[in-house]
Amino acid sequence: MKTPQILTISLLAIFLISCKGNQPQQPEERVIEDINPETGVISLRDYTFSDTITIGGKLYDYTYSLEHVDSMPILINPQGLEYTESRVKISIRQGDTTIFDKIFYKSNFQDIVPENFLKTSTMVGVNYNFTKHDEDRSAFYFIVTVGDPDETSDMAYPLELKVDTDGTYSIKKAEHLETESLNPGLNIDPSTDASV
Repeated sequence: MKTPQILTISLLAIFLISCKGNQPQQPEERVIEDINPETGVISLRDYTFSDTITIGGKLYDYTYSLEHVDSMPILINPQGLEYTESRVKISIRQGDTTIFDKIFYKSNFQDIVPENFLKTSTMVGVNYNFTKHDEDRSAFYFIVTVGDPDETSDMAYPLELKVDTDGTYSIKKAEHLETESLNPGLNIDPSTDASV
Protein backbone atom coordinates (compact mmCIF):
# COMPACT_ATOMS: atom_id res chain seq x y z
CA MET A 1 0.00 0.00 0.00
CA LYS A 2 1.31 3.43 -0.97
CA THR A 3 1.86 5.98 1.75
CA PRO A 4 -0.21 9.20 1.55
CA GLN A 5 2.96 11.20 0.86
CA ILE A 6 3.92 9.07 -2.18
CA LEU A 7 0.33 9.17 -3.46
CA THR A 8 0.22 12.96 -3.12
CA ILE A 9 3.53 13.36 -4.98
CA SER A 10 2.34 11.02 -7.76
CA LEU A 11 -0.94 12.93 -8.18
CA LEU A 12 0.91 16.25 -8.21
CA ALA A 13 3.31 14.99 -10.90
CA ILE A 14 0.40 13.77 -13.06
CA PHE A 15 -1.38 17.11 -12.60
CA LEU A 16 1.70 19.12 -13.59
CA ILE A 17 2.31 16.96 -16.68
CA SER A 18 -1.32 17.30 -17.79
CA CYS A 19 -1.30 21.07 -17.21
CA LYS A 20 1.88 21.45 -19.24
CA GLY A 21 0.19 19.79 -22.22
CA ASN A 22 -2.82 22.14 -21.98
CA GLN A 23 -0.89 25.40 -22.08
CA PRO A 24 -1.89 27.57 -25.02
CA GLN A 25 0.72 27.59 -27.74
CA GLN A 26 2.30 30.90 -28.62
CA PRO A 27 1.31 32.11 -32.10
CA GLU A 28 4.05 31.75 -34.68
CA GLU A 29 5.68 35.00 -35.67
CA ARG A 30 4.93 35.86 -39.29
CA VAL A 31 8.20 35.89 -41.21
CA ILE A 32 8.22 38.29 -44.13
CA GLU A 33 11.95 38.35 -44.91
CA ASP A 34 14.55 35.75 -45.84
CA ILE A 35 18.29 36.36 -45.52
CA ASN A 36 20.77 34.67 -47.82
CA PRO A 37 23.30 33.13 -45.37
CA GLU A 38 26.16 33.43 -47.88
CA THR A 39 25.67 37.02 -49.05
CA GLY A 40 23.58 38.59 -46.28
CA VAL A 41 21.20 39.98 -48.92
CA ILE A 42 17.59 40.14 -47.69
CA SER A 43 14.57 39.15 -49.78
CA LEU A 44 10.94 39.80 -49.04
CA ARG A 45 9.10 36.50 -48.74
CA ASP A 46 7.01 35.61 -51.79
CA TYR A 47 3.24 35.18 -51.48
CA THR A 48 0.26 34.51 -53.74
CA PHE A 49 -3.46 35.03 -53.15
CA SER A 50 -6.44 34.04 -55.32
CA ASP A 51 -10.15 34.72 -54.93
CA THR A 52 -13.35 35.34 -56.87
CA ILE A 53 -15.29 38.58 -57.13
CA THR A 54 -18.44 39.89 -58.81
CA ILE A 55 -17.96 42.89 -61.09
CA GLY A 56 -20.82 44.27 -63.16
CA GLY A 57 -22.92 41.18 -62.42
CA LYS A 58 -20.28 38.74 -63.68
CA LEU A 59 -18.04 36.40 -61.71
CA TYR A 60 -14.26 36.79 -62.10
CA ASP A 61 -11.21 35.04 -60.66
CA TYR A 62 -8.21 37.13 -59.69
CA THR A 63 -4.74 36.26 -58.49
CA TYR A 64 -2.04 38.54 -57.19
CA SER A 65 1.46 37.80 -55.97
CA LEU A 66 4.60 39.44 -54.65
CA GLU A 67 7.88 37.78 -55.61
CA HIS A 68 11.53 38.71 -55.26
CA VAL A 69 13.71 38.90 -58.37
CA ASP A 70 17.26 37.59 -58.03
CA SER A 71 18.26 38.68 -61.55
CA MET A 72 17.92 42.41 -60.85
CA PRO A 73 20.57 44.63 -59.19
CA ILE A 74 20.62 44.69 -55.39
CA LEU A 75 19.11 47.80 -53.80
CA ILE A 76 20.34 49.46 -50.60
CA ASN A 77 17.56 50.83 -48.41
CA PRO A 78 17.87 54.02 -46.27
CA GLN A 79 19.22 51.99 -43.33
CA GLY A 80 22.04 50.64 -45.52
CA LEU A 81 20.70 47.07 -45.76
CA GLU A 82 20.93 45.14 -49.02
CA TYR A 83 17.71 43.77 -50.54
CA THR A 84 16.69 42.00 -53.73
CA GLU A 85 14.13 43.80 -55.84
CA SER A 86 10.55 42.51 -55.81
CA ARG A 87 7.75 42.63 -58.33
CA VAL A 88 3.98 42.28 -58.31
CA LYS A 89 1.93 40.07 -60.64
CA ILE A 90 -1.82 40.51 -61.11
CA SER A 91 -4.09 38.45 -63.33
CA ILE A 92 -7.86 38.50 -63.81
CA ARG A 93 -9.91 35.86 -65.63
CA GLN A 94 -13.54 35.33 -66.49
CA GLY A 95 -13.95 31.64 -67.18
CA ASP A 96 -11.32 30.74 -69.79
CA THR A 97 -10.80 34.36 -70.89
CA THR A 98 -7.88 36.36 -69.51
CA ILE A 99 -8.97 39.95 -68.89
CA PHE A 100 -5.74 41.26 -67.39
CA ASP A 101 -2.27 39.80 -66.83
CA LYS A 102 0.59 42.12 -65.94
CA ILE A 103 3.83 42.29 -63.96
CA PHE A 104 4.65 45.55 -62.17
CA TYR A 105 8.08 46.76 -61.13
CA LYS A 106 8.80 49.94 -59.18
CA SER A 107 9.80 51.62 -62.46
CA ASN A 108 6.16 51.41 -63.57
CA PHE A 109 5.39 54.08 -60.96
CA GLN A 110 8.18 56.58 -61.65
CA ASP A 111 5.64 59.22 -62.70
CA ILE A 112 3.99 59.08 -59.25
CA VAL A 113 6.70 58.11 -56.76
CA PRO A 114 9.65 60.53 -56.25
CA GLU A 115 12.85 59.38 -57.97
CA ASN A 116 15.02 59.55 -54.83
CA PHE A 117 12.50 57.33 -52.98
CA LEU A 118 12.42 54.80 -55.83
CA LYS A 119 16.19 54.31 -55.63
CA THR A 120 16.04 52.86 -52.11
CA SER A 121 12.65 51.14 -52.39
CA THR A 122 11.02 48.18 -54.10
CA MET A 123 7.58 46.62 -54.48
CA VAL A 124 6.58 45.65 -50.93
CA GLY A 125 2.95 44.57 -51.22
CA VAL A 126 -0.25 44.01 -53.18
CA ASN A 127 -3.83 43.57 -52.00
CA TYR A 128 -7.37 43.96 -53.24
CA ASN A 129 -8.97 47.26 -52.15
CA PHE A 130 -12.32 46.30 -50.65
CA THR A 131 -13.28 49.86 -49.69
CA LYS A 132 -13.21 50.91 -53.34
CA HIS A 133 -15.07 47.73 -54.28
CA ASP A 134 -17.91 48.80 -51.99
CA GLU A 135 -17.96 52.22 -53.66
CA ASP A 136 -17.66 51.03 -57.28
CA ARG A 137 -18.61 47.52 -58.39
CA SER A 138 -17.91 48.17 -62.07
CA ALA A 139 -14.10 47.76 -61.95
CA PHE A 140 -11.31 45.95 -60.09
CA TYR A 141 -9.28 47.89 -57.51
CA PHE A 142 -5.90 46.78 -56.20
CA ILE A 143 -3.42 48.48 -53.89
CA VAL A 144 0.19 48.05 -54.98
CA THR A 145 2.78 49.48 -52.62
CA VAL A 146 6.27 50.77 -53.31
CA GLY A 147 8.28 51.21 -50.15
CA ASP A 148 11.29 50.63 -47.95
CA PRO A 149 11.52 46.83 -47.72
CA ASP A 150 12.60 46.95 -44.06
CA GLU A 151 9.62 45.61 -42.09
CA THR A 152 10.24 48.14 -39.30
CA SER A 153 9.90 51.08 -41.70
CA ASP A 154 6.62 52.82 -42.52
CA MET A 155 8.02 54.64 -45.57
CA ALA A 156 5.70 53.58 -48.39
CA TYR A 157 3.66 54.84 -51.32
CA PRO A 158 0.39 52.91 -51.65
CA LEU A 159 -0.91 53.18 -55.20
CA GLU A 160 -4.37 52.42 -56.52
CA LEU A 161 -4.53 50.24 -59.60
CA LYS A 162 -7.95 50.37 -61.28
CA VAL A 163 -8.58 47.69 -63.89
CA ASP A 164 -11.67 47.93 -66.09
CA THR A 165 -13.44 44.83 -67.36
CA ASP A 166 -11.93 45.39 -70.82
CA GLY A 167 -8.41 45.13 -69.36
CA THR A 168 -7.51 48.82 -69.51
CA TYR A 169 -6.03 50.21 -66.33
CA SER A 170 -5.01 53.40 -64.56
CA ILE A 171 -2.79 54.14 -61.55
CA LYS A 172 -2.99 56.93 -58.98
CA LYS A 173 -2.00 57.55 -55.37
CA ALA A 174 -4.28 55.52 -53.09
CA GLU A 175 -6.58 57.30 -50.65
CA HIS A 176 -9.27 54.95 -49.28
CA LEU A 177 -7.74 51.67 -48.15
CA GLU A 178 -9.15 48.43 -46.79
CA THR A 179 -7.18 45.52 -48.13
CA GLU A 180 -8.13 42.47 -46.09
CA SER A 181 -10.94 40.13 -47.01
CA LEU A 182 -12.70 38.56 -44.04
CA ASN A 183 -12.70 35.23 -45.81
CA PRO A 184 -11.94 34.07 -49.37
CA GLY A 185 -15.12 33.98 -51.44
CA LEU A 186 -16.86 36.81 -49.57
CA ASN A 187 -16.23 39.16 -52.49
CA ILE A 188 -19.15 37.72 -54.43
CA ASP A 189 -22.10 40.06 -54.40
CA PRO A 190 -25.25 37.95 -53.94
CA SER A 191 -27.43 40.87 -55.01
CA THR A 192 -26.17 40.70 -58.59
CA ASP A 193 -27.22 38.32 -61.30
CA ALA A 194 -23.89 36.51 -61.42
CA SER A 195 -24.24 32.77 -61.71
CA VAL A 196 -22.12 31.40 -58.87
